[in-house]
Amino acid sequence: MPAKTKILIVGAGSQARYAIDILRTRKGVSLLGLADLESSAPLGRVINGAKVLCAAFDIEKRLKPSSCRLLLATGDNRRKKELAERFSALGFKFASAVSPQASVSPHARVGAGCILNPQSVVMTDAVVGEHVILHSHVVVEHDNLIGDFANLAPGVSLAGRVKIGMGAYLYTGAKVIPDRTVGDWAVVAAGAVVTRDVPVGGRVAGVPARTMKGSAR
Repeated sequence: MPAKTKILIVGAGSQARYAIDILRTRKGVSLLGLADLESSAPLGRVINGAKVLCAAFDIEKRLKPSSCRLLLATGDNRRKKELAERFSALGFKFASAVSPQASVSPHARVGAGCILNPQSVVMTDAVVGEHVILHSHVVVEHDNLIGDFANLAPGVSLAGRVKIGMGAYLYTGAKVIPDRTVGDWAVVAAGAVVTRDVPVGGRVAGVPARTMKGSAR
């Protein structure tokens, strides 16, 4: 019988709890535990049956890159990028957590390190980059291109041929019409409908979505 892939989840918050639930449904996977992103204070704490083994900054002291794969479970897109670069430079590889209740076309591509939650949908010829989070009931339609480290909150819906940039964050229920682009590190507020391209670092809200000030939450 082939050895199971050992996975350490980097994070101990809500994204980690999603990943715990998903990984426990996957055959061929052994969940080692969690590495806390904040400090070493909660070592030994058990979260949904998974033990916090170490702090994130101690991973390379405790584990060899060949011993396991990492799953970065944080909704902070910029921090996730920093972590990915750091651990990649140390030689670590990354695992994904794809729920069996997610629907992914055989003609779509999903990169390493992604978390695809239940009822998320990735349609034909879509490309999902690395370390992307698709929350529940996200729809990624045909020929979409989702950049690395993007985060799509529950109920986000993307029509065909949409491009989402690196690190972009689309909040709950946001929608994007066909052939539009949301730039790198842009923010789309909850319930917004994007009918025009959103520039790099842009922040939009409303129906139709327009440039906004303040929080996108």
